[in-house]
Amino acid sequence: MKMVTINELKQLNRPIIIDVREPDEYELGKIPNAINIPLDEMLDNHEKYLSQDRKYYIYCETSLRSSRACDFLSDFGYDVYLIDGGFKAWVKENGQKQ
Repeated sequence: MKMVTINELKQLNRPIIIDVREPDEYELGKIPNAINIPLDEMLDNHEKYLSQDRKYYIYCETSLRSSRACDFLSDFGYDVYLIDGGFKAWVKENGQKQ
């Protein structure tokens, strides 16, 4: 599984960031510019949301759900990166919720 740290993510130019947490979790705080697609929705409808010619950076609270999403999407040929540590790592690195 390909991974990216919070610091590496910050260096990217306009990455497509996907938050696979539930909407209520997303509303409490998110990585800036992240798109919320809950895990079950992602697994059931990935072709509706994603394109094979783009890179996606995926996270959840701690990387458990996002690891599952990345494994699943990789099997379908998507270019996905797990954001190491998830949202907790983002908050620890930035000291705040967005």
